[in-house]
Amino acid sequence: MKVQATIEERTSKKGSKYSCIVIKLTDNYEKVVFLDKAELELIKVQSH
Repeated sequence: MKVQATIEERTSKKGSKYSCIVIKLTDNYEKVVFLDKAELELIKVQSH
């Protein structure tokens, strides 16, 4: 199975920035997966 996913930087309602993975499941639904700093660094290392 292949899914479309992107890493996005978003801003919370309180104004804090955070990174997350947004997985597009269907045209009408997406799942947001929140990342901690270690997980984000692992993804960055794998993409280079």
